Amino acid sequence: MRFVVLAFGPATLPAGITLGSVDTATSVQDRALRDGTFDGPSSALTGIQVLDASDLDVVLAQLPAVGTFEVRPVA
Repeated sequence: MRFVVLAFGPATLPAGITLGSVDTATSVQDRALRDGTFDGPSSALTGIQVLDASDLDVVLAQLPAVGTFEVRPVA
């Protein structure tokens, strides 16, 4: 399964990547999880990464312990 990790600056998704619905988003702040999208300003986006992983837990385990991220499966 493919996931997009948004690290919260302007950025665009790589060509051919479509994010899953906001209903599938998981936000992470300093390892604290919550369902839904990042609720800060979209201009705060500082990075994007596309990862292949078997499930969401594998992606979450790879995130730094400190920081704010939004993780969504690729549709």
